[in-house]
Amino acid sequence: MRTSLLGCLLLVTSVAADDKPLAGAVIVVDPGHGGQTYARSYTGGTVGVNSKLTEGELNLRVGLELANMLKQEGATVHITRVADHRLSKTGSPAKDELHARIDLFEHHNCHFFISVHHNAGPAAATGHTTIYKHNAKDDTLYEAIAREVNDALAVAVPGPKRRLIRDDYHLTRETDIPGTISEAGFLTNTAFDKLANDPAFPKKEATAIAAGAAQYWRVHKKALVKLREELSAARAQNPVDPNTYTAIELNPEHREAMRTLLGQIAPDGKYDAAKVAEYLTAFKKLVDPSVKFDMKATHDGKQIKLTGSVSDRKYHDQFLDVLVAMKLYGITNDVVLPKTAAKP
Repeated sequence: MRTSLLGCLLLVTSVAADDKPLAGAVIVVDPGHGGQTYARSYTGGTVGVNSKLTEGELNLRVGLELANMLKQEGATVHITRVADHRLSKTGSPAKDELHARIDLFEHHNCHFFISVHHNAGPAAATGHTTIYKHNAKDDTLYEAIAREVNDALAVAVPGPKRRLIRDDYHLTRETDIPGTISEAGFLTNTAFDKLANDPAFPKKEATAIAAGAAQYWRVHKKALVKLREELSAARAQNPVDPNTYTAIELNPEHREAMRTLLGQIAPDGKYDAAKVAEYLTAFKKLVDPSVKFDMKATHDGKQIKLTGSVSDRKYHDQFLDVLVAMKLYGITNDVVLPKTAAKP
């Protein structure tokens, strides 16, 4: 029997795909600490000691490179963000921003996750480490991903390979999905800060992390497949109310609220950063008239700039969520917010 040329090509492609180091793996890449430049609420992160490069931006540069590499190695990859924005509502507490990542890990039913971070510490601090789950009955799958990534980072990050961290962190504590938080270098160290701003560095760091991920999958594939099936079945037995998700892209109530606002502010459904002043003018018509809302919005061709002042930050936060829903990022926020009342 003859085999068609197309059939041969499909067979070769299938075999080649199956031969890739991460074939079959479902991975979530999380570039940590998004939106810290505009949110005016705690999202963590640090900045380069001299460059003032935000950790959120460096995390994103590395995360985007990493996601592409993992895909090329055969994995199905989801990424928590592809631009500078929060994953939870503006103004929500740090816990919500952290838990939004858990929502996404579990929604995508991944085999494992990698959360990209960079460290802060004394000026002389160097090196890298990774974090793993502190409350697992069996450390095997949790310690292993941290160890493989930390070992691999040795070729990309100067300084010592520090001991793995097994401590109480939200991202590892609140889900049974294996994963690690990488802390690849200290932005408070002048030498690392300079290195981190080299355009070639994000790819170098991502290459190292991807190598660790591939090794982890090679050694633990069977156990990871089994655990994913068990965790997926358990979640199906006890489904989460989607309106409790802190990840705004998954929360139907939030999405509906944004659809309503967008319909009032930009009914044509077309969003352009150059029109941000028009959007703000339309938004102001929806603000309680008893509230002082003197925000201003401009666009200089690159950045949206918010200035002015408000007496109730609720509307300030809501307008930022509108910009995120429009996928208009690159926001500089100098709005004067009301002082938080001191606790008695």
